[in-house]
Formats: sequence, C-alpha cells, structure tokens
Amino acid sequence: MKTRIITGLWAGAIFITVIALGGNAFVSLMGILALIGLSEFTLMRKHKLLAFPFLVTALLVAFPFILLLLESHIVTDDLPFSVEQWLVLGLVLLLFWTVVTKNRFTYEDASFYFVSAVYLVVGFISFALVRLSDDGLSKVLLILFMIWATDSGAYFTGKAFGKAKLWPSISPNKTIEGAIGGIVSAIVLGVIFVLVDPILPVVEVLILAIVVAVVGQLGDLVQSAYKRQFGVKDSGHLLPGHGGILDRFDSMIAVFTVIWVFNLL
Repeated sequence: MKTRIITGLWAGAIFITVIALGGNAFVSLMGILALIGLSEFTLMRKHKLLAFPFLVTALLVAFPFILLLLESHIVTDDLPFSVEQWLVLGLVLLLFWTVVTKNRFTYEDASFYFVSAVYLVVGFISFALVRLSDDGLSKVLLILFMIWATDSGAYFTGKAFGKAKLWPSISPNKTIEGAIGGIVSAIVLGVIFVLVDPILPVVEVLILAIVVAVVGQLGDLVQSAYKRQFGVKDSGHLLPGHGGILDRFDSMIAVFTVIWVFNLL
C-alpha cells in the first residue's frame, strides 16, 4: 500500500503538471505513453521489443503524434503519406513479414500488432485533441474526474452492496451494484464540476457522465479480458503498486476514443 501511494503521488503530480502545460508537452507525453503501451502489449505476447514487428508498429504509433507536434511547421497535405495510408503501409509490411518468416510470425500476430496500434493511436491522440481544443484543460479535467469518480464509486459501492456479478468470466470481483454506483458517482461529480466551472449545460453533463461511466467500465473490462487471455495480473511494471500504463489508462483510452468518434465535446 505504501508503494502504491508513493507511486500515485509522484506519477499523479507529473501527469497533472503536463496536463496543465498542454501543447507539445502533452502531445509528447501521449506519444510516449502510447509507445510504452505498445511495449507492454508486445511483452504480454512474449515477443521481443527489438524485433521487426515491434519496430514497424512503433513507427505506426509514433507517426500521428509526430505530425501533431509538427502541425504548425509543415503543410500536412504536402506529405507523401496520410496517417491512414501510413497505417495501411504498416499493415502490409506486417503481412509481408509472415512470408519472410515462413509463418513463424503469423497472420494472428500481424492482426495483434495492427489492432494494438489502432487502439493506442486513436485512444491517446483523442486524449491529446481534446486537450488542444478550446477550453481543453477544463474538458480534460471534467472527463478525468468523472472517470476517477466512476472507479471510486464502483469500488466502494461494490464493497458495501455488491452481490450480483457483472461479468465473472472476465472480472470476477466486479458487481452490477458497483457499476451502478460508479455511474451515479460520475453524474454527481460532473454536476458539481460544471456548477464550479460551467463549460457545459447541466443536461449535457448528465448525458456525458453516463457515457463516460459506462464506456470507462467497458474499457476496464476490455483490459481485464486481454490480461486474462495472456495470463498476466498486470500489463507491466512501470508504476510500482499500480502495474503498467495500460492498467492505468484503460478507461481513458476507451472514453476519449468514444468522445472523439462521436464528437461529444
């Protein structure tokens, strides 16, 4: 518990500071976290970090963040590749690698790397784009507070009242009562936030809080599912007492992806 608290304090301080700074500092952090997340996926699959598939996929993941950092200095229309074309090129290279290795690197492996890349790029780029938007700091803090309220509300409600299992084959400890408590906590926190900082009407925040709470818990279940598939307790060990980057950002990746796809902010 002591290790968990100490890690939470220093990691949280760094994270909140970079969120407050915004701009290129925040975009750079998102890119670094995405690459660390890719390394965690790779190690969970028991592949080597310096092997060709990881290096190709790392370039796929890094490219959109580099473009975002250079956006004010270059005309993206003049580039030979768009982000979409870059991703397709990476997928083709991964598929070619199945031939080069005579199927030691399989179609399933290629799919794994490509899906991991899309998951990480969309999740962390969406996070960055919300921060770079108008009132970005307030929007990001609102979303983060609602995610954290969901986690805390689900945990304490589940501990106190939880009986009906939510999805025992994936996450045995989660309960329906806890999930409902998480949604209620997100709504309460969201309403309090906009009463202090009225960046959105209360009705919109009510809808947003429900979306954030539901999607955040689904993101957590997705992460539980792939950890169970790979037979690991934590995605990594970068954050002592907390696990890896994927352990800490599972809900955020899902939530910011949905917010970006449906233009909710």
